Amino acid sequence: MLERYMAPPAKTSWTQLLRREFFPTDRRRDIDGLRGLAVLMVVLFHAGWLRGGFVGVDIFVVISGYFMGRSALMQHPFKPVNFVCRRLYRLLPALLCMIALVSAGMLWWLLPSDRADVALNGAYALVYLSNIWASGHVGYFEGQSIAYPFLHTWSLSLEMQFYTIIFMMALFLPFLRHRKWAISAICLLSFAFSMVSHLHGDTQGYYNIFDRMWQFSLGTMIWILPPLRLSRGAATLVFAAAYAMLIGAALFYRLDFACPSYMSALPCLAVVALIMLPQTGAARIGLVPLSPVGVISYSIYLWHWPGIVVANYLMAFQVHGWTMAAVLGIVMVVSLFSYLFVERVGLEYEKTARQDVRVRGAGFLVGACTILALVLFSVSATYRVH
Repeated sequence: MLERYMAPPAKTSWTQLLRREFFPTDRRRDIDGLRGLAVLMVVLFHAGWLRGGFVGVDIFVVISGYFMGRSALMQHPFKPVNFVCRRLYRLLPALLCMIALVSAGMLWWLLPSDRADVALNGAYALVYLSNIWASGHVGYFEGQSIAYPFLHTWSLSLEMQFYTIIFMMALFLPFLRHRKWAISAICLLSFAFSMVSHLHGDTQGYYNIFDRMWQFSLGTMIWILPPLRLSRGAATLVFAAAYAMLIGAALFYRLDFACPSYMSALPCLAVVALIMLPQTGAARIGLVPLSPVGVISYSIYLWHWPGIVVANYLMAFQVHGWTMAAVLGIVMVVSLFSYLFVERVGLEYEKTARQDVRVRGAGFLVGACTILALVLFSVSATYRVH
């Protein structure tokens, strides 16, 4: 009897592995490119090289609203366990790793007063209330912000708070007949709240979920707006105008244009236009080359600010120029390792594990964050007393 011949599995080359990892075919590469553009703007802003790079946060917020609108409001039926597990495995492992390592590396050599504040900021970050801590302690654009390695987690706290709101909306969707009106009302009310904060000069509104909810809602509204049906030429013109708006804002926006400000609406609307456009040739040129950066943008965002803060502490002077370039180079390497060995591993596990195992793992992650937060709260209280 003849044995059946089994062909050996084809070997995957390293170029194919890189292409599959950083140019995935199951994602919109132009949106990954938008993420890459946003994180580069934020990093260059924090490095002191890009005047209006803070608009990168606005870009992130609109993109987040877009994807959460799909994951929660457009899923029929909505699966709460899948939604929660996906969010926890996406965010918690890398955040927990970053805060644990930075805390272990910094707290023992800081001054007691600094230890108290840094530990408290880390604790609030782990329970996703960092924006509330920041609004009562430090202005985002003020000089003392360089003393807090976890200050940048305020935006992650905003994002988790938005996830909570949209999760509750998804649960009540079966009882909500006019979801379009509900989302539109949230957007308008939040924008009005933001304008009141702007008129009263409330710069701490930069951290406030109520001042930002309209940006998330704009992204979510993409799913209920009619699709753009444009010719190739018209789509290219719209893309060019929206892309130029983002680049112009990053180059020329002043700090007083940051949310809450009516000027923050322009880059947000530009992002909406770019997401609604079909993937034009202009998008392949202007955004797709940045998509590998977008794939690892979460890890870059997590690690870039602690890297800058630690460098300033170690150097005992404000880091700039070639020193800053070297710091950012190290940050990119650390971010790549964080993505490959922490963030990606968590996402793959969430995707392949059985539901009961996934739920237990999510509980373990929440428990680990809670324990570390309690430890940091204790450290903060101890050094504040002394």
